[in-house]
Amino acid sequence: MSLRDRYEAAVRGLTDRVAALRCAGLPPEAIARTVHAERRRLALLYKSLTPEPYRSRIAARTIRVYGNPQGPSIAFLRAQGKTWEAIIEGATRPGPPVGLDAEER
Repeated sequence: MSLRDRYEAAVRGLTDRVAALRCAGLPPEAIARTVHAERRRLALLYKSLTPEPYRSRIAARTIRVYGNPQGPSIAFLRAQGKTWEAIIEGATRPGPPVGLDAEER
């Protein structure tokens, strides 16, 4: 399994965390903040494992799209009109691969 495949599986695995938090009765805002933080932690981990030049390409795109290398903040997403449910859904969906040819993914 490639590094990208492992990252995507970890991000999709956050849906289990969402389900557990919902069962525990947490409100959508608390769930969104929790899984958003976990998603950012995963992104930082996998970016640190990504070899150059791909790591730099990913960082450049992330800065271009979100204004910082860590990805969108909660404040950024809310300013874009995202609901707590949309933030939850986005945190469990991997973004597009950046800077890799199909055979390198």
